[in-house]
Amino acid sequence: MEVMILNVGCGGRSADKACYFGDVRVDVKRFPAVTILMDAHFLAFKDSVFDRIVCFEVLEHLDSPFSALKEFKRVLKHNGDVIISVPNVWYWRRVLRFLLKKHKVFDEFPDADHKQAWDVFEFCSLAYQAGFKVTDVKFVNWYPKGKRKLGILEPLLRFIPQISFYHVMFRLKTR
Repeated sequence: MEVMILNVGCGGRSADKACYFGDVRVDVKRFPAVTILMDAHFLAFKDSVFDRIVCFEVLEHLDSPFSALKEFKRVLKHNGDVIISVPNVWYWRRVLRFLLKKHKVFDEFPDADHKQAWDVFEFCSLAYQAGFKVTDVKFVNWYPKGKRKLGILEPLLRFIPQISFYHVMFRLKTR
């Protein structure tokens, strides 16, 4: 049995192998990895088509992540799963920049295009409202090691994943 995987928002970082993951790769802009131009809010697929949906670093850019999650639920097969990553709002450098009033806590860079931000509990609530349950949460880093050097803090922060990792990855199943 063939597994069908949808990658939502796959463009932008063409050097990233995750952009090329999946049988169908959609984005609102043309990038090398994109197979179909499509908006995550309005997925032009029949119901219950995909076994898995991946959405890495996309939801925070959307006007309505709730609508996108509802679309994910619609096109996902009954026992399928969704893997989503979002920025970790409690990453220690983000919090420090916010405290120093450099910019909003969820912006990685002053020109970031982030419209939304969630901590783990808020995201779990959003997913639940969209008809999902969260089955796994992991703190991860998408960026190369050179961009996340922690200096003398590194040995200490490793024991506190909630603040030492740039991103949070969620696995969702329909309720």
